[in-house]
Amino acid sequence: MNKKQHRGFAVVLVILISIAMVASGFSLFFSGSGLPSTDSNTPTNAAADYQAKKVRLAAIAEQVKADPSNVQLQTDLGNEYYDAGVAAAEVAPTEVQDNFKHAVEAYQNVLKTNKDPGVMVDMATAAFKSGDNDLADKSFKEALSIKPEFLNGLVNYGIFLANAKQDLSGAITQWQKAQNLATDSTEKAQIGALIGQAQNQLKAPTNNGVTNPATNGLSNPTLKNGQANPATTGK
Repeated sequence: MNKKQHRGFAVVLVILISIAMVASGFSLFFSGSGLPSTDSNTPTNAAADYQAKKVRLAAIAEQVKADPSNVQLQTDLGNEYYDAGVAAAEVAPTEVQDNFKHAVEAYQNVLKTNKDPGVMVDMATAAFKSGDNDLADKSFKEALSIKPEFLNGLVNYGIFLANAKQDLSGAITQWQKAQNLATDSTEKAQIGALIGQAQNQLKAPTNNGVTNPATNGLSNPTLKNGQANPATTGK
C-alpha cells in the first residue's frame, strides 16, 4: 500500500476492529478516509508482501544509521516497522511483537524533536501491540492533550481502553467524541456501531446476573495514522 501522501487524519493502513460479544460479534474495516475496505491478499501474496517489507526495512535502517538525526527517515522507519508488525500477524506471528517494539523505538526518536500528535498515536498503538500498555496509555493521553479533537486518536484510544483496560465506559466516551467530529456519514455509522456494541456488552449479564463490563474487549486493533509529516502537527 502506498503511504507516501499525507492525507489529514486518514487511516492509511487497513485495520480491523472487532468487539467480541457474548453471543455475537462484528468487524469493521477502515482504510484511507475510513471507508470500508477488504484485503484480497492470498497467503502467498501476503508472505511475499511481508518479505518485501523486510527488504525495505533493511534499506531504511541503513539510511538511518548513516543519518540518525533525520526525522523523516526515523518516521519512515517507524511506519515500515508498524506495517511489518501488522503483516507479520498473518505470516510470521512470532515476529509481530518485535516489529512493533522497533516501531516504538523509531517513533520515540522522532518525538525527541517533533511532538507530532499523529506520531504519538502511532507510537501509542504500536506500544499497545507490543505489550507496553503503560507507554500506550501515557502517549494517547499526551497526544489528545495537544490535539483534543484528533478523530483518529480518539478512536484509537477508545480501542485501547476497551481492550487493554477493560474500560468500555471510557471507550464509549472517546468514541462519542469521535463520532461528533466525524464528517463522513460512513465513519459516523462505523463509530456508532462500536458505541452500540460496547453499550450492549455493558448491559450483558453474567451467569450471576451481574453486569459484565467487558468479556473479551477488542481484538486486532491496528489503527494507524499513516506517514506523519514532520513539518505539521497531527493529521
